[in-house]
Amino acid sequence: MHHVKINDLAKKIIEKIIQNKELYKARISKLENGSTILDMTNATWIGGKLVGEICMGGIGTIKFSSYNLDGHYLPSVNVYTSEPILSCMASQLAGWNIKLKKEVEKDGQLKKKIVFQSLGSGPARAKSKVEKIFEEIDYTDDSDCAVIVFETPKLPNEEVMNIVAEKCTVDSNNTYAVCAPTACLTGSIQVAARIVETGIHKLHEIKFPIDIISNGFGTTTIAPIAKDDLGAMGRTNDSISAAGLTYYTINLEKDKEEEIFELLNKAPANTSSSYGKPFLETFKTANYNFYDIDPGLFAPAIYTVTNTQTGKSKTVGAVNHELLKQSYGLR
Repeated sequence: MHHVKINDLAKKIIEKIIQNKELYKARISKLENGSTILDMTNATWIGGKLVGEICMGGIGTIKFSSYNLDGHYLPSVNVYTSEPILSCMASQLAGWNIKLKKEVEKDGQLKKKIVFQSLGSGPARAKSKVEKIFEEIDYTDDSDCAVIVFETPKLPNEEVMNIVAEKCTVDSNNTYAVCAPTACLTGSIQVAARIVETGIHKLHEIKFPIDIISNGFGTTTIAPIAKDDLGAMGRTNDSISAAGLTYYTINLEKDKEEEIFELLNKAPANTSSSYGKPFLETFKTANYNFYDIDPGLFAPAIYTVTNTQTGKSKTVGAVNHELLKQSYGLR
């Protein structure tokens, strides 16, 4: 599978959106340096699903379903991949911090001001390899294009896309950015679609050997659209930590199984010291400082893992419908 070029696969989805831009309600613009921007702020359900699959480098699948939250009927996603490390860790993880600064004059002095900043996800990450995680992932993408996804209402300009092109060693006219804020349908869909990736990322953080994971499947609610990005961030995080269900298969020798199954107990969101209230309340208590929140909170509610060498499975964690109903404002 390592011969597959995930940026090329994502570009095929980009081309599908461009060809059907009216159907998917996508706004397409071409910058002076030749890069292409897809504004998916007002995209349709299928448009949002395609953004999620772009994030996964074209080797993950997203399907819509429904979730019964104590009588409240909600949309949900089913996400699955048989290349979990490539699709999730090498592509979907929002790990590339792209920042553009400009010199501005203030009080007679030149100072640098941030004019664009966003965490980038998508297969361009596997081209740039600027993150430490790529020291652990044995994969090279030979695509001549780069596709990045920004979860932001502010569209990137030529200078931002030039950064992407330079780091990915591609021509700027072969760079593509897919953009949408959190507080829109696309935002709710694409964050929910990170359920499998969030689970693997937490496993990586607790020193679980993620290279033994062979398949991933996840389900969670698509959060009701919030009035602003802060509210949407809270709801989408709660979707995963309070109702996110994940299933993984692993390939592991029998004599190591007990140790790995024991390690799994540390994975679910409810093991975090910051767990128990809607994320926005937790964030407010931390004075809106992410570093004062236990990073272990960012995890699915439930993990089920099956070892294909022995046929044994283990499930850990619990859903929390009361927390989710508070977060969503459901009555």
